[in-house]
Amino acid sequence: FLRERLPGYMVPDQLLVLESFPLSGNGKIDRPAIGKLVENAVTGARREVEPPSTAAEKEIAALWSDLLGVQTVGRDDGFFALGGDSLIATRLLGRMRAAGMHGASLRALFDDPDLKSFAAHVTLGEPADATPGIVADPDHRHDPFPATDVQRAYWMGRSAEFTLGSVGSHWYWEFDGSDVDLARLEQAWNTLVRRHEMLRAHFDADGNQRILPEAGHTRIPLTRGADALEDLRERLAHRIPDPTRWPLVAIEAVEYGEGRLRIGFSFDYIVLDALSIVTVFAELSALYRNPEAELRPVGVSFRDYVLTAGPRPDELDSAQAYWSERLDDLPPAPQLPLCVDPAKVERPHFVRRETRIAPAQWRRLRERAREHGVTPATVLAAAFAEVLSAWSARQDLTINLTLFDRREVHPDIDNILGDFTSLLLVGHRPRVGDSWLDLVNRLQQEVWSGMEHNAVSAIWVLRELARRTGQPAVSMPVVFTSALGLNDEITDMDLPFGEQIWGISQTPQVWLDCQVTEREGGLFVNWDAVEELFPEGVLDAMFGGFVGVLGWLVEGDWSVGVPVSVPVRPRGEVGV
Repeated sequence: FLRERLPGYMVPDQLLVLESFPLSGNGKIDRPAIGKLVENAVTGARREVEPPSTAAEKEIAALWSDLLGVQTVGRDDGFFALGGDSLIATRLLGRMRAAGMHGASLRALFDDPDLKSFAAHVTLGEPADATPGIVADPDHRHDPFPATDVQRAYWMGRSAEFTLGSVGSHWYWEFDGSDVDLARLEQAWNTLVRRHEMLRAHFDADGNQRILPEAGHTRIPLTRGADALEDLRERLAHRIPDPTRWPLVAIEAVEYGEGRLRIGFSFDYIVLDALSIVTVFAELSALYRNPEAELRPVGVSFRDYVLTAGPRPDELDSAQAYWSERLDDLPPAPQLPLCVDPAKVERPHFVRRETRIAPAQWRRLRERAREHGVTPATVLAAAFAEVLSAWSARQDLTINLTLFDRREVHPDIDNILGDFTSLLLVGHRPRVGDSWLDLVNRLQQEVWSGMEHNAVSAIWVLRELARRTGQPAVSMPVVFTSALGLNDEITDMDLPFGEQIWGISQTPQVWLDCQVTEREGGLFVNWDAVEELFPEGVLDAMFGGFVGVLGWLVEGDWSVGVPVSVPVRPRGEVGV
């Protein structure tokens, strides 16, 4: 049928028949999921697959198939080549433990990523003590409960008493649309506030959080006139919410031109992580389109999670021992050229630099990562670390990785809102004669070893480091945040109330945050940095160097050293 109507180059080589199209949380066709199905089908059609033979291989293959969305898994297939990443790997090990498979680790999966080699580490037996499930306590749903380590750092860090304080943990997005029904949007938002507890959360004076049983009706203020656009961005983009006063989310709109509406959303990270914000927009879109839309179940509470889903005692002991042994060898934060002492910056002002890697180039970069058995996120983190190293007074350094790993303790865990963020300190230790693959593999080993011991967060590690060194405070102010693999909805966010046109984030005690996100088939890269810390031109040159490295990674020779543009000032001159 197609050959009769289309030129030859447009006729597909294969047809993949599905029982139904996969859908995203807001009921739309999940295009990234379809893309993965097609990619796996094409890959499977071009190779001969030796089926799993041992009992362990068969059970692990079934888990890979489910987690990676792959229909067929062969003995020689690699976890990363099939699309695996660190988040999926963590979930894999949790399911293996629950199923009674013992002996596996993240490090074993990294060292032996093909099925037959990885399965050789595994023995089958009785299930181990599984990660504790959530114990629901609806009768005490509105009682105070403690903050996580990261939430407490956000709560305390915004104080002016801390270096680079006087700033909230904050994410701001702006949308622009036409013929938007603001009353309909307001109704959808208030439905979400009633549905999700953490949209009714606030903190008390002691730093504990509390869920309001009910919240007043939220109105979206509307201002008219193009001259109000700049004021909207200035007020909300650098807002410092008071965590003791509800609400911690602000929404405002400006009507300008003929039927145009600009909407600003200001979120406080202290109650919502990145996946939560994506969930908010997915459900807000569904309710805007249909106020009676059926949404995913939320049968558990973030409060229940915080109080009952923590790590086991043996996990905690192992993590504390691991990090205690590594403190002496942990490199310092990047020693970047500064023009002012961070302690003298009274009100940090973050500025965004951004770029986009086209879909074809991003697809090629992902393919190359899989060919070499590393994750795309690690490739990007290593590129960031290498650029920092070129500008740092010493080459070895530590970056702060943001993790969004929710423990699989309930089927609805990905549907609830809250701040599940944890931080991981990762050392970058370049050596003379390193190839690019040497750097990436070493960094991935660091990441996976750290993730195996993430029962304690970087906040605990920094406190221990301060105690051991006698310093009043130790910070790792350069951050890498990857939303790759976080949720497919973020890659195809078709919002009915406008196009996302601008954004900025800010975090207390942070100098620079590199954020990478997949969207519209390509890679979006943001650098949010405290502009006044750095000499004029330094951030532009560093960001340009990073973009240049990403371009080189698409087609460059990974067996040689990565070229980084030379700093405009020699290494070692750290101006403060």
